[in-house]
Amino acid sequence: MLQWISKNKISVLKAVTILGVILVAVFLIPNFTLAQSIANPDSSLKQGLQVIEQPLGLPAFDIRLIIARIIRVALGLVGIVLVGLIIYAGYLWMTAAGNEEQIAQAKATIRNAAIGLAIILSAYSIVSFIISLLGIPPGTTETKTTTEVTDNYNFTGSGALGKVVKDHYPARDQKNIPRNTKIVITFNKPVYLPSFIYDTNKSGKLGDCINIDKDTFNWNKDCDHVTSTIVAGNPPQTKLSDDFINVRRADNGQSIADLVVLASASTVNNVTGIFTIVIKPITDVNSSNGGNLGSDTADVAYTVRLGKGILEDNATNNYPSIFDKQKIGNDFYVWQFTCNNSIDLTPPQVVSIFPQSGKTEPRNSVIQIFFSEPIDPTGLQGQFDVVANQKYFAAPKNSSYQFVYLKNDKQVLPSGNFNLVNNYQTLEFTPSQECGANACGDKIFCLNADNYNLLLQAAKTFPGNFQSKPFSGIADLSGNGLDGNKDNKPQVATTTLPVFDTWKQPDNYYWNFGIEDSIDATSPYLLSISPAINTSYVAKDQPIAMDFSKKLRAESVYYIDLDEYPKNVVAGKPWVPIWHVPAITFDGQSVFLKHGLFLDTEFYMPIVTSSVQDVHFNCFYPGLGPNDGPTNSAENANITASNCDLTKKDATCCAVKSSGEDFCCNGQPASVSAATCFQNVLKTKQIIN
Repeated sequence: MLQWISKNKISVLKAVTILGVILVAVFLIPNFTLAQSIANPDSSLKQGLQVIEQPLGLPAFDIRLIIARIIRVALGLVGIVLVGLIIYAGYLWMTAAGNEEQIAQAKATIRNAAIGLAIILSAYSIVSFIISLLGIPPGTTETKTTTEVTDNYNFTGSGALGKVVKDHYPARDQKNIPRNTKIVITFNKPVYLPSFIYDTNKSGKLGDCINIDKDTFNWNKDCDHVTSTIVAGNPPQTKLSDDFINVRRADNGQSIADLVVLASASTVNNVTGIFTIVIKPITDVNSSNGGNLGSDTADVAYTVRLGKGILEDNATNNYPSIFDKQKIGNDFYVWQFTCNNSIDLTPPQVVSIFPQSGKTEPRNSVIQIFFSEPIDPTGLQGQFDVVANQKYFAAPKNSSYQFVYLKNDKQVLPSGNFNLVNNYQTLEFTPSQECGANACGDKIFCLNADNYNLLLQAAKTFPGNFQSKPFSGIADLSGNGLDGNKDNKPQVATTTLPVFDTWKQPDNYYWNFGIEDSIDATSPYLLSISPAINTSYVAKDQPIAMDFSKKLRAESVYYIDLDEYPKNVVAGKPWVPIWHVPAITFDGQSVFLKHGLFLDTEFYMPIVTSSVQDVHFNCFYPGLGPNDGPTNSAENANITASNCDLTKKDATCCAVKSSGEDFCCNGQPASVSAATCFQNVLKTKQIIN
C-alpha cells in the first residue's frame, strides 16, 4: 500500500501533471492539426508554390513542405518522449515510499526533462520562424493538385469546352478507357488543317491515309501526322508540341511518340469545313498498328493539350487562333482521361432510331441513329451523293469512305447533312430543304414525302473477334465493327452490288420508314428540371438534368448554356467560364449537362434558349417549364427536381403568355434578355447591388 504523500510532494505532483498537459498540447495538437490539414482539402497550401498552367493529375509537393513535415514530426516525437519521462518520474516519486535514492532519481529525471523541454521549445520557435520565412503557414503540410481556381475544375485551359471546343472523346476525367482507343475532338468553328497537320504520306491531301486496301498498311507510315517540334540531334528528332496537339502521361509528363490526325469535311449551320478530327495515338513507331496507350498491368492517366497554334479556317481574318490569344490561360485547352489495362473487343450496336422502323413521320423530321458507344466519325459526316448508274445514294459526298446508304421510291436526292454528335453516339441527318418557319420565326426544313430505306455498312471484321480492317465500314473508336443484328457474333456482309438487293445482311444495319406530306408544329416544353429552381446545398458534381415533352434534335442541345456569378474567382487571374457539355439519352427526350465542379461561392443559372429544337425543328418557345415553386432552405434541401404539369393549369408551370414575355426567368415569365434575367435574380437574392 502506498504511503501518504506530504503537501509539498502533492504540489510537485500537481506541477508535474500540469506540465505534462502543456507538453501534450504543445507537441500533439500541432500534429493533430497536421492530420486535419491532410484530410481537409480546404487547408491546402496557398503560398509558396507557383500555380501550374494545367493539372497533370498528380499532387504537387514542395520540397520545403517535405522538410517542414519531417521536422515537425520529429519535434512531436521528442515531445512525446519528454511527456513519457515526466510521467515516469512522477511514478517513481509516488512509489518511493521514503526511498531517498528513488526520489533523487525522480528529481533528476524531471530536471533533465525540463532542460530538454527548454531546448525543444527554443528549437520549435527557430524552426517555426524559418518555415514562416519560406512562405509556409503554420500547420500546412501539403497541397492538393494545383489549379488556377481553388477547389474547382474550371482551371485555366478548361473553359473552352462548351465554347470553342464543342465535344471530345474520351470525355473529361473519364476513367476505364480501353488502351486501343482513338481520340476525337470537335470544334465549334472550322479549323485550318495546314496549321497543325503535316502531309506525312505525301498524298497532297491533309488528314488522310494511303494504302488502306493493302495488307502492308501501316498507321505510322501511311497516315498524316500532327505538326511537331524539331529537336536538335544527329539525326534531328521530333516531339509533340504544346502549341498544336500533345498527349502526355500524367504520371511523368512524358509525351507519347506521335499522333496520326484524320480529318473530313462536314457542314454545320450552313458552314462547310473541318470541324472534327480523329487522332490515332502512336506509342510504338515500329508497329504497323501504332501500339496502344497505357499498360497491361495498371491504369495510366493521360493529359491532352490543344494549343494556340491550331488556327481557324477564316482567311478573311487572316486565320486567327481557334482559341482566344488575347486572354492568357484561355489560349489553349487541356483535359485528362485514364486508360485501364484492357483491350476493347466489344462491338457497337444501334440502340434506337428515328423515325422508327415501319413508322411514318411528318416532312419536317430529322433522321437519328443512337449507338451504344462512341463511333469513329470517319465515313459518316457530310451530304448524300448520287451513285453513278445506281438507284440509291451514298454518304458522305466526295469522301473515300462512304458507309451510309439511302434509297427512296421517287429517287430524289435528299438535301442535308449527317453529323455525329452527343459525344459521338448519335448520327443525325438534318435536311436543308426549307419548308416554313417555327414559332420563333426560324426556318424549318423538310424531307420529301416518300418511302425510305436506310443502310449502315459495318466494318469488315477479322476472324474470331470484332476487330476490323481500318476504313472498311462503321466501327467504334477501338476499331470494333458494328454488330448490326446484336448477336455478338462477327459477320461480314457481301459487298456485291447493288447495295439494297444484296447488302441487307449481318452485320450491316438497315430499316425502312415513311415521310408523309404533313407538318408537326407543336413546340416542346420542359417537363422537369433538376436541381430545382432555387435549390441550395447542391453537390459540386451533380449533373443538370432536363426532361422534355418531345424528342429533341441532338445538334440543338449544344445551345443549352450555363452561366455563373461571380466571374472574378481568383483576383489578378483571367476568369475561366465553367466548362459544360450536354448528353442526350437514347429516347431523345432527356438532357444531362455535364460540367465543372460547382463552387460554394458561386451562383449558377442554366439557360435553355429558343435555339433548342425538337426533331421537327420546333423551337423551345413559348418558354414553358417548371415555375419557381417553394424557396429552398436547409429544411427542404432534399428537393432534387421541379415539375411542370399542364393538367394543373398554371399551378406548376411557368408559361410565356404574351409577345412581350421572352422566356421563363427562374420560373417566372420575363420580358428581358437572359443576361438581364440573371442580373435581376442576383439582385433579388441580394448577391449583387
